[in-house]
Amino acid sequence: MDLVRYQGKWFRISPKPYEPERQSYKIAWNMIREPLIIPEAAYKKYFQSLRDEAKVLYPDFRKENAK
Repeated sequence: MDLVRYQGKWFRISPKPYEPERQSYKIAWNMIREPLIIPEAAYKKYFQSLRDEAKVLYPDFRKENAK
């Protein structure tokens, strides 16, 4: 469990037991920075960022598997 401060407010982030801490923290930060975002949208945004990173880091991987 971590405490973070954002714009003068304190938030407690507790990672879920079935997901990586990195995922919990990034989703929590999305929800803290955008207070009106719903959890489902925060998860979608997180997984979209993973796909975007994979496209940049492993561009040849998709081309070889498409054959």
